[in-house]
Amino acid sequence: VSTPGTRRTPLLTAAMTKVFVNGFDFGTTEDQVRHHFSSAGPVSRVMFQGKGSAIVSYNSEDAAQRALKTMEGSTIDGNRRYVNVKLDGDGFKGDRKGGKGDYGDRKGGKGRGFGGPRGPQVIVRGFDFGTTEEQVWNHFDHCGEIVELRFLSEGTAVIKFASEAQASRAVDMNRSTIDGNQRYVNVDFDGKGGGKGGKGDKYVDG
Repeated sequence: VSTPGTRRTPLLTAAMTKVFVNGFDFGTTEDQVRHHFSSAGPVSRVMFQGKGSAIVSYNSEDAAQRALKTMEGSTIDGNRRYVNVKLDGDGFKGDRKGGKGDYGDRKGGKGRGFGGPRGPQVIVRGFDFGTTEEQVWNHFDHCGEIVELRFLSEGTAVIKFASEAQASRAVDMNRSTIDGNQRYVNVDFDGKGGGKGGKGDKYVDG
C-alpha cells in the first residue's frame, strides 16, 4: 500500500520500466536489441536514440530490474562490444557545461558520462576488443603527458595524466572514436584508482 510519501506518479512508474542501453555496434538492428534484452522479460518497445544507443521498454519494473542486473556488460549477438545498461534517465546525465548526457545522441561530448570525482586519472570504456595499448595511447596523447596507461579488461583502460587539467581534456574527448575502431568511447574521471587486475603498464619518464 502506497503512503503519501512514497506514492509514485504514472510518469515515474513508466520510467521504472525503461532502461537506457549504450555501446552496441553501429548497424545493430532493432530486432537484435529486442532479442538480446527479451531474456530479461517481454520487451514492449525499442526506441533508438542514435547510433549505438536505445531505450528498451519492458512491461514491468521487475523485468527492467532484471535487465539492469543481468544485461550490463553483455554483448549483443553479432557485436564486438559489450553494452552499458541503466534505468532511463539515471546516471547518464552530463554535469559539465554543455552536457546533455553522454549516453544520448549528442555528437562530440563535453558532459561527463559517469559522474566520477575529478583528478588526474580517467577511465576509458567502450573501445573495440583487440584495440592495442598503442592505439589508445596515440588517441589521447595530445591531451597532455600520459604518466601511465593500464588495461583493466578488453575495452576498458585507465589513463593517468600529469595533471587534472590534462585529464579534463581527455574527458572532453568523450564519444570520440579511436582509429581503426567502429565504436566511440566513453571517458570519465576515475575516482577509484584504476581498480584491480590491470595489465600492460606503460610509463613516460618524467
